[in-house]
Formats: sequence, C-alpha cells, structure tokens
Amino acid sequence: MSQANSLPYHLRPNKAADRELFLSLLARLSGTLHLETFRYVGLGGPFMEDFRMVHSRIGISDMICVEEDDAVRIRQEFNRPAPCIACVQNTLEEYVRSTDFDKPVILWFDFTDPKSITSQIECFASTTLEVPDFSILRITLNANPETLGRPKPDEIQTPPDGTKDPDDMKPTLNEWRLERFRKRMGGLTPNDSKAEDMARSTFGRALLKSVQFAVDRELLQVRNRRIEWLLATHYADGQPMATATLIVLPTGEPLPITMSSWPFYTKPSSPLILDMPILSSRERLALESSGAPDKFFDFTLPTAGLAEDSYASFRQFYRVYPHFAKVDL
Repeated sequence: MSQANSLPYHLRPNKAADRELFLSLLARLSGTLHLETFRYVGLGGPFMEDFRMVHSRIGISDMICVEEDDAVRIRQEFNRPAPCIACVQNTLEEYVRSTDFDKPVILWFDFTDPKSITSQIECFASTTLEVPDFSILRITLNANPETLGRPKPDEIQTPPDGTKDPDDMKPTLNEWRLERFRKRMGGLTPNDSKAEDMARSTFGRALLKSVQFAVDRELLQVRNRRIEWLLATHYADGQPMATATLIVLPTGEPLPITMSSWPFYTKPSSPLILDMPILSSRERLALESSGAPDKFFDFTLPTAGLAEDSYASFRQFYRVYPHFAKVDL
C-alpha cells in the first residue's frame, strides 16, 4: 500500500470528490440493478473509508477487502466499519485470478504503483471476460508522467521558453517521455499518441486511451457480452490519478437505466477533470455563492494544474466537494 493512500481525505479534496461521483453512480444504478445483492471487492487502506461509504450508501453486505501487507490487514481487522467485511491477505490481481465469482461484483482496481501499470491495465481488461453480467469494474491508475523517469540534462532540449528548437536534434522532454511511454506500454500504446500527451495535464487521458484499447481488444474474443463506460475522471491532490468505470452487459441488452441525463456520464476519451483547490470554509462558501471569484479574492488559490480554469472545475463539482468538521469525542 502506498503512503498516499494513508493520507486523510481532508487533504485530498479531489480524490474525495472522485469517490463521491463513483458513489453517486452506484446510487443511480442501485434501484434498477439491486446492487445491495452484489459483492464488493477492493482495497481499503488502513481506514477502510471506501467500504464504510459503500456499505452505508448502497447497503451491500457481501464485502471483500484485499490487502497485500499483513500489518495493514491486521489494522483493517480492527478498523473495519461493519462485520460483513472480510479482510483477505493477497494482491488484488492474484485474488481476482484465483476467484470464481458466482454473482455480479463491484470490483475496484485501486492501483498506485506506476511500474506495473501495463499488467494492471491487462488485469482489468481480462477481468471483463471473467465476471458475471452486470458486474461493475473500476480502475484507478497513477497518471504522473514523471514516473516515466527523468532524463539527464544533456539528453533533451532545454530551451528557456519551453519551445522546440528545430536545429537541435535532441528530443524535448515530452518527446523523451513519449518514447519511454511506448516502451512501457508496448502493445497498449494508442496509435495516436503524441508528445503533447505526455504533459501533466494530459497524461491521464493517454493512459485511459490505453485502458479503453485493452478492454476493446479483450472483448474481441467473445460475442456474448459487451461493456458500457459510465464514468472517467482525471484528478490530482499532489499526485495525478486517472479512473475509469464500466459495466459488463450481455450482447444486445441495453443498460437498464438511462445515463445520458446524468451530468457526470463520461467515457475514457473525455474524462472529467477534477482540479479544485483546498479551501477554507469561508472560501468555499464565497465560491458557492458567486460565479465570480475575483469579486471576493485578491489572491490566487493553488491547484494541481490539470484544468484550464480551476474555478470552473469547482462550479461543476461543488455539490460533491467534501465538507469536513472537527469533532471532539
């Protein structure tokens, strides 16, 4: 488990908002698909907040928390919010490979290690063929382009203004990253990958294209099922992440609920960009009450640099922006 997963949610408002969007999606599907009868499988971290929320919001009582680190698993046994949660020591990939799912499952592949990103995507894609119909699969990937490595100063162009020098035969930083990306992803590299896709604000979309390609390639092997993408996001609270959520359906059967009216219905090709700053209560209330932040602020709020307009991002997702308060017990 990465240290990032141990950070409290009040230090990660965009991750908290991303989780709220996922829960909103499950709530929208729950009445029609009876999600309370599904099994939920995922990584809980030491505090198991995701499990608490899924259990309380959706009512699922068949829950499996998978954890590779036995010390963390023991802590989970103590912190688990409901007795219906079974804590299993294993890697998520191995657990999925060794399990025959006998009923629909909500399976969250919450990955953080960028070194194994190709196998992570392949595991997610191959699982679409293994789970029962109407299962919901979600993947989270580390979308930081710096994980591709850092070139030596003499390996790339370093023009002061960041533009490419046509007389310099050395690659730019993003061109160097693109070559490393192609080597790491191999056959999962999108054909239309470009150097500009390797920037911090666009790398998540490149990864989601690889996820979509991998899933499409797996489905070519079967004729009795299809998938429908439901939600895709790109966010950062220090570390950029990308997520995609799909549902597995029988061929020819439409999704039993209309998703087009849901404002957050998205596909991996155009993910939602969550780039909201960490706000004080006073700042949040000011932004919620006005569409003109410059009317209140004579300062600039720090953001992750993913969205062109972080205030527009806040206005789009303010309803799922987390609210935290201190409670003395």
